[in-house]
Amino acid sequence: MKKLLCLLLVLTMTLSLAACGNTSNQGNTNTETPTNSAGPAQTGNSGDDKITIGFSPYTLVNEYFTAVLNGVKIACDELGFELVYFDPQNDPTKQATQIEEMISMGIDALIYIPYDSEGAHTVLEACRKAGVAVINIDNVVAESEYDLVDSIIASDNIQLGYLAGEWVVENHPDGANILIAHLQTAEACRLNVEGFWKAIKEKASNPDAYKEVQVVEGGGDTNVTFKAVSDVLQAHDDIDVIYCINDTSAMGAIQAVEEAGLSGKIDIIGKDGSPNGKHAIKDGKLVQSSAQRPTYMGYLGVYRAADVLNGKEVEFQTSIASYSITAANVDEFDLDAWDELPKK
Repeated sequence: MKKLLCLLLVLTMTLSLAACGNTSNQGNTNTETPTNSAGPAQTGNSGDDKITIGFSPYTLVNEYFTAVLNGVKIACDELGFELVYFDPQNDPTKQATQIEEMISMGIDALIYIPYDSEGAHTVLEACRKAGVAVINIDNVVAESEYDLVDSIIASDNIQLGYLAGEWVVENHPDGANILIAHLQTAEACRLNVEGFWKAIKEKASNPDAYKEVQVVEGGGDTNVTFKAVSDVLQAHDDIDVIYCINDTSAMGAIQAVEEAGLSGKIDIIGKDGSPNGKHAIKDGKLVQSSAQRPTYMGYLGVYRAADVLNGKEVEFQTSIASYSITAANVDEFDLDAWDELPKK
């Protein structure tokens, strides 16, 4: 019955969107039925309903989150799960509304990347009331909300920033003037910056020689970061390092530095180890990127949801190690791929 209601709702939405003449796919419901069934998990529900997984990142424009989605899709296909997902387009209100809609569609579990770590309470409460399991991945909810999630899977966000800070100390031993392009609503990014300064304090012979000139809100977005960094470069001519909260925003910083005629004079650091980031390192435009494993994170999230739905005891918090990519080792990686899934 749940699956039938889900399909009827999807059909109704499709007809409604067609009637409105909406030509954009952003924000619309995406549903996928797996091509390969490999023994779907069973829950306490009676009948032969397939398990339905909801996936909610805070955007699908950023290639990092499309890599997470790819991992989710692969796992759903392997397990015979159905998948529903949206693109909230960096809008926390839209994300909450879309999750409420997925709940009404009858999802069994939600793979959740909140836009606002501090603003996830309403969504988590709704999932709890509906009996929807929540696997929080990547951007971790506030610690006060831990009792509302079933499991957390994320990179070691302190380590991600620490690796970047280590690079700065090693390559600017006498100090540096640092601009940070932040995403301040994300707990993961706040931890990255904390780890960045932690490395400088622990590794530098004179930590006071490293100055935070300014923190700008780049939103994790190329265009927003380009404008923000461009404005700072007009006001400050002493920037040595730009630490960007992801490779996507680093692309905007690279463009701003190039247009300011400062290429080769300012070191730009990213995060994620994305294909774009690795190519930029290879081309000498980016100096370092602390790499994550987004495909594996999404993949593991679905398998963790399956265990929760099967009533298995699961690890509450899983930390995925990161690694540093620089000009010295970039050739060791596939420039056009994200991370690889573990071989079976």
